[in-house]
Formats: sequence, C-alpha cells, structure tokens
Amino acid sequence: MKFRRRPPPCPQAVTYRSVPAAVAAGCQVITLLDGGGRDIGHLDYQVCHTCRAAHVSTIAIAGPWQGMGLGREALHRATDLWPGYAWSTSRQSAEGRKFFAAMADETGMDFVPGADGCPHITAPPRGKDAPPP
Repeated sequence: MKFRRRPPPCPQAVTYRSVPAAVAAGCQVITLLDGGGRDIGHLDYQVCHTCRAAHVSTIAIAGPWQGMGLGREALHRATDLWPGYAWSTSRQSAEGRKFFAAMADETGMDFVPGADGCPHITAPPRGKDAPPP
C-alpha cells in the first residue's frame, strides 16, 4: 500500500517543471527551480506503458538544497502519475542507496538498482552530462 508521509518543511519558492517524453518510453525530466528561476536539481526518468515499467536515470539536487525533501517530492511527482508500475534505478551511490531505501520504505515500491527497466527503455538520459538531442 502506497502512502505519503508529511513532507519536511522546504522553501516555498521552489518550482517543479515537468517536460514529458517526446517519444514512447523516452526521457522525461522534472526540473527544480529556485525563486530566481535557477536550476537547483532534476529527476530524469523513463516510462514504458507497454511493460508498465519505469526507470530513474538520474536524480540530483544541488548541495545547499539537499535534505529539504525536494528529491523526495520530485520522485513522488513522477511515481504518482503511474501507480502500479515497476520502478528501477540506475546504479546508485551510497547516498542514492539510502535515498531509494527510504523511498521504498515510504512508498512500498521497490526501486531496483542497476536495472534497465524493460527492453523499450533504451533512450539515453537527458541529464546535465548527456549530449543535447
């Protein structure tokens, strides 16, 4: 059973901007912007409706903004759109493992590390280090 805990207090000035995929199972991005419109983080993910699978390629929050629940909120915004889908993640750092373990505990969803999700999720991520399309 999925449930959401009350989010920790975070700056009200943060805006979440979503960019949907241009193609089936393509990359989607949620960008976090501060009150001045500056990029302070992003969540890159892909969703395959055929396989009911989703894959988090990247989640990154700028250092000063970490620990405020912003990544948690971004992930909820993505997962809430497709209940019942199987979610996986790219290989995780130690911090990433802690984050996804906490999110798995909170949501009741498994975030399988190092998996590709499904054979349809093949497009490269659109994160900060990815080449432009």
